[in-house]
Amino acid sequence: MSLDTDRFNLGDSGSVEELLQQWYHVPALGVLMLFMFLVRVQPYGNFVRDEQVYFSGNDAYYHFRETMYVVENYPMTMPFDPWTRFPFGTSADQFGTLFDQLIATAILIVGLGSPTERQAGIVFVLAPAVFGVLCALPTYFIAKRLSGRLGGVFAVLILALLPGMFLTRSTVGFTDHHVAEVLFQATTVLAMMIALTVAEREKPVYEQFLDRDWNGLDTTLKWSGLAGVSLAVYLWTWPPAVILIGILGAFFAIALCVEYVQGRSPEHLAVVGAVSLTVGAVLSLPAVDEFAITSPSTMSLLQPLVALSVAAGCVFMAWLARQWETRDISTTGYPITVGGLVVLAVAVVAIALPGLFDTVWSQVQSQLLLGQSETAMTISEAQPTAEQPGGASTYLINNYAFTYIFAVIALVWMVWRLLDASRFRAEVLLVVVWTIFLTLMALTQIRYHYYLAVAVAVLNGWILVQAFRLLEMPSIDQLSDVETYQVIAIVTVVLVIVFPLATGVLGLSAVGQANQQHPGAVEYWDDTFDWMEGDTPEPGTFGDADEAMEYYGSYERTDDFEYPDGAYGVMSWWDYGHWITVEGERIPTANPFQQGTDTASGFFQAQSEERADLLVESLPASERHDGTIAEMDDDELSDIRDDRTDQETGEEVRYVTIDDQMAGSKFGAITQWASVPDVDGGSVQAASDEYYDSMLGSLYYDDAQGMEGYRLVHESESFSVVGEVPDDEDGTVWAEIPVVTNSWEQVPDVEEQLTQLGLDVGENTHVVSSVKTYERVEGATITGEAEPDETVVVAVPLEANSDRPFTYVQSAETDEDGSFEVTVPYATDNQFDTEDGYTDTAVTATDEYTVLAGEDVSAEAVAEAPIDGGQIDLSAFDEDVRTTGSTDVPEPAIYDGDERPVEFEQS
Repeated sequence: MSLDTDRFNLGDSGSVEELLQQWYHVPALGVLMLFMFLVRVQPYGNFVRDEQVYFSGNDAYYHFRETMYVVENYPMTMPFDPWTRFPFGTSADQFGTLFDQLIATAILIVGLGSPTERQAGIVFVLAPAVFGVLCALPTYFIAKRLSGRLGGVFAVLILALLPGMFLTRSTVGFTDHHVAEVLFQATTVLAMMIALTVAEREKPVYEQFLDRDWNGLDTTLKWSGLAGVSLAVYLWTWPPAVILIGILGAFFAIALCVEYVQGRSPEHLAVVGAVSLTVGAVLSLPAVDEFAITSPSTMSLLQPLVALSVAAGCVFMAWLARQWETRDISTTGYPITVGGLVVLAVAVVAIALPGLFDTVWSQVQSQLLLGQSETAMTISEAQPTAEQPGGASTYLINNYAFTYIFAVIALVWMVWRLLDASRFRAEVLLVVVWTIFLTLMALTQIRYHYYLAVAVAVLNGWILVQAFRLLEMPSIDQLSDVETYQVIAIVTVVLVIVFPLATGVLGLSAVGQANQQHPGAVEYWDDTFDWMEGDTPEPGTFGDADEAMEYYGSYERTDDFEYPDGAYGVMSWWDYGHWITVEGERIPTANPFQQGTDTASGFFQAQSEERADLLVESLPASERHDGTIAEMDDDELSDIRDDRTDQETGEEVRYVTIDDQMAGSKFGAITQWASVPDVDGGSVQAASDEYYDSMLGSLYYDDAQGMEGYRLVHESESFSVVGEVPDDEDGTVWAEIPVVTNSWEQVPDVEEQLTQLGLDVGENTHVVSSVKTYERVEGATITGEAEPDETVVVAVPLEANSDRPFTYVQSAETDEDGSFEVTVPYATDNQFDTEDGYTDTAVTATDEYTVLAGEDVSAEAVAEAPIDGGQIDLSAFDEDVRTTGSTDVPEPAIYDGDERPVEFEQS
């Protein structure tokens, strides 16, 4: 069978065999791309519901915010966003890029210029599937250039069947820039391959530029320029795409050396590198957000500077080759000299521009050399392949079956062939270098397997064609001459590569994996976000303020945004920041950009309410002080808090939202971001005394018992089992299991089931509302007089919106004169709502505060007393209580810090 159908001469007969030979790849590609699309839209119903459109993961939600901003302000992207990272705001540099602009354009077209939010959501959900299918085109053409049409079609078949990162990133709902990265990176590599091949054919030289021989240079310049345009598009989509510039730099350094050592002038390749990288650098300038050299995650001068450096390096190496040839120096010294100059250049940059060197080197370590920080390792997609369950080999088998083995064989085979000067092709070397770097990236961070999937598919297409050639398979019009052994051999090769992928015998198949995709934990937050958006005041309207912040407003870039009076933040773990911004339309302090994470870590590990308050009150002024405030002692925090400006004093964290995963499987990650000064070892361990005494433990399990300034204002109506829960190996692990319940009344049934599993409910395992939200208030102070040195307990029965009854208690010891003060956060009436500028709490007191005084009265015992008819049953405390009293606490009192005196009424 002919391997490159471009070689066929159809003549005039136009027979079916000849038409099939010439055009078989078109219907084959169409069928494969249709298959890819159908696989990726399988879980559509999991994301698009009757009343809600969901997305997958965290970042997709922020992309939706950026996309909708473009829809509202077409074609401009958001310059700055104060709706996240309270109280500073942020510039989301990897978001609001060409990726979001393309989706916004599609939304406007579908919505005929005025799309509804549901229309926008549906287009947004489908976008990754479309990008994923389009990845088949550069995959086909890259493989076709290496091994003909048959290799291209087979490469697309492999890509269509591969499970793993590329599949999940291109399935409906996972609308993140990842799949667009794959598309535009592969397109750039394809364009560069074409430019290199054209240059090898045309052989442009320096003198043609001097003579302005544009006709002779036309084709090379055109394709080199297109490669630069494609590179710029990739950078516009994802600023860290600067890593591809580094890959291209390594390729050109190797390729120019190989060309010269093998006795050829490297000028034609240098022209491609210089032109393409210069065009990419120039076109990236309009997208620059910061005219400084900053992190690769920001579109700054770093991207064009690195591109121009590689372009200049290509020109220099071509010039050096001429000098080498003029002086008749041995060719073997050329690559040694180039290597030495590269080392020297790196040393000069390290000394002269240490900031730039540190930035680049840190990225090389974290992206290529397994150099992630401990905090980065808490991000699942940034973990090394070797750290996955079962190790690297198990992960590779599960996600590639045997295709990665064939890809390694193909890679080694290609390198061996490149050593033959007569077979050297620059585009083949480019694929080899590209694949090696992608492999290092994927081994360092598992998310980069979405890049590697394309290279693996291409290499499998190449090796299949080599098998055909080794077996000397005849062309289509000579199929009658095929031998039995040839058929058996080819069928065996195809089955070994394809069968495990298609059936999923070594792991999930693409069909099976795609079908399992779903929105995840965000579903359990639905009622929380509905309540948050409708029953908390809009940012800028809390209290007496009336400066509501515009949700899709345009805000100027700044290092520290000055929030209006009445704006406030929501403390939660960083995973939920984008959900809070988009679904709750409130402002989180921490977000999935890992901003504010150390403060959140310190807050949730804090061993006292006072420590937690110091952290959030110091936060607005923290940027003006060195160090991580979460790791400072209380005296240092007090100094920072006292140093706040009037503006910073008004920037308060008002709400705290926590969930089952924070208390369960994510708690270990929470402790990695900050060391706690008053905990042995620096971090809290799950299930320890410090864990239950921490702010997270006290709020999640104890309903703020004993706290003065935190009141539960809403909890989700779904519940979770949290603590030591069964794992897959018949043991237990500290985690959470969401439980489907319709009301609190069903929880006892869950507890009974846990008991049957041998789990001790209430000690190491708990059944708790999946999501809880607290409000920080001033607290009202209940005052009175009892006997000296006596215990006073105040208690109020409450009912959450989930119909769960509970009792809040607080206690104090009387002074020598018998006086006492107890600050409480819960009101006995709910006078306020959002129209008043306050919280419309979903937690209701069912009675007044009861105040108990006596020598032996126990706050813990009162908290566990039964509630009957909305009142606390105190009959069991008659012998311990000397006297009782009661008082109401109006809601204004807990905001204003008023006093509520109580008089004891009975003995």
